[in-house]
Amino acid sequence: MKSTKALMLGAAMMASCFISASALAEPTLPKLSPGTVNQGMIDALKPGGTLTAVPIPAEVLQKLLDAKNGQAKPAVKTATPAPFNTVVGELKKPSQANLKSAAIAAFEPLFPTLDINTLYTVTDVQTGQEFAYHFNLAQSARVLVQLINQSAGADLSLTLFRDDGQGNPQLIDTSDNAGNADEYLGGILPAGDYYWYMVAKTANNAQFSFGVAVDTNIDAFEPNDTAQNAFVLPDSMNKVSGNLDNANDVDYFDFKALRGQSVSMYLAGDETGSRNQWIFDRFDGVNWVTVPAGSTSTYPSVTSGSTVKVRVRANPAVAQDPAKQYQLSLGSTPRLNTTSVTGDNIVRVPVGEMPLATQTGRLLNWSTQWSDSTGAPLLGITPVLRVDNHFVDFNYRWVDYKATTNSAGASSATANIGTCFGDYRTVINDSSTGVPYKWDTTYNQGGWRIELAEFPGVGVGGENVQYVSLGHICTQNIIH
Repeated sequence: MKSTKALMLGAAMMASCFISASALAEPTLPKLSPGTVNQGMIDALKPGGTLTAVPIPAEVLQKLLDAKNGQAKPAVKTATPAPFNTVVGELKKPSQANLKSAAIAAFEPLFPTLDINTLYTVTDVQTGQEFAYHFNLAQSARVLVQLINQSAGADLSLTLFRDDGQGNPQLIDTSDNAGNADEYLGGILPAGDYYWYMVAKTANNAQFSFGVAVDTNIDAFEPNDTAQNAFVLPDSMNKVSGNLDNANDVDYFDFKALRGQSVSMYLAGDETGSRNQWIFDRFDGVNWVTVPAGSTSTYPSVTSGSTVKVRVRANPAVAQDPAKQYQLSLGSTPRLNTTSVTGDNIVRVPVGEMPLATQTGRLLNWSTQWSDSTGAPLLGITPVLRVDNHFVDFNYRWVDYKATTNSAGASSATANIGTCFGDYRTVINDSSTGVPYKWDTTYNQGGWRIELAEFPGVGVGGENVQYVSLGHICTQNIIH
């Protein structure tokens, strides 16, 4: 049995390796990635010992953050990556109910199931004993798997396995510090089933405690805590929402300029004015450069196929709130090539009466066409027609009408701005039909502009000329 355990731990150690340092590397917990173990190693997993369950102390839960913050020292080895599916590849956060169902449906664990966020104590431990137990993650989470409080003179190792859902464990990583030092394995894990495996290399009526602290307050792009694990955004102008788990979390994102197009970026907060929670940096190839809050940043041209890197980190001057969501814009710099906004069939108010560029009774038919700096169309972006159909004071009251571009970068939609009661009244002489008429007309003055949901400062209307004038025709009646 001793040789089997040596094979188990040796394989775990061989499967682990250090991430090589680079100019982008920063201290962080590793991503946990499974490898595969052989059947002989699986057969060696035998549960044993007597368990006493107690609520996990607050200080143990805090170790999840402490390990991230560098106060506790988890193993910093990362297993040799092997391909497997995670939710990280999705731009939209998946249904947690579906994740939970997938994780637990028709699954029989190989070992007894224990709760997460609970500390278990094993007593009367002897040299050579092995302990294996199962826990389930219903959704992706940041975890700290821990073996702590070993008796003086004891020496245990901790190994983590993931089950593929069919009773086939896959090796994740091993922590095997000298003597009775605490063992930790921390990082991001996808939803699924996992096994603790603990070996008493030295013990004489000893005891130890173990558990797993789980933090599910992560966004859909984790693990992206290092530049090497950056989340890669698709070929468009992208806008994504994310959060920082704690004051030491850093989120990295990449965008590849496939055609050498201009690349732009911007970071915003939510409606509560949370932008000061975060610092936004871009990588210039040598150093990280901070983009000032409220400012966009653009690389006018980049080498074709090169990658633009950005990161979001916590502002140390502000208490972090993981519930706050940042809004990151990153991708091809959008260019509005053509636009059209036209009204329905009305008799226009003359310019001499009121200079209203666009006039309508109910409907505004509008279209746009967008591309990147090379002329390639931008698919799937969101033009927004913003309409204030009745100026009543110096404050705008925009109503937004959204559309989505197709593969040609074009959008086309109709906005119904409704009925109105006119502030202004005039009589319009019109003979466009060949017969002279007088039209008793009431109308309101307003305006419209076009913006892009994914990136600020492009469209129709800006700081200097904020809108195109709009006449909302309320009533028109022929008089003689």
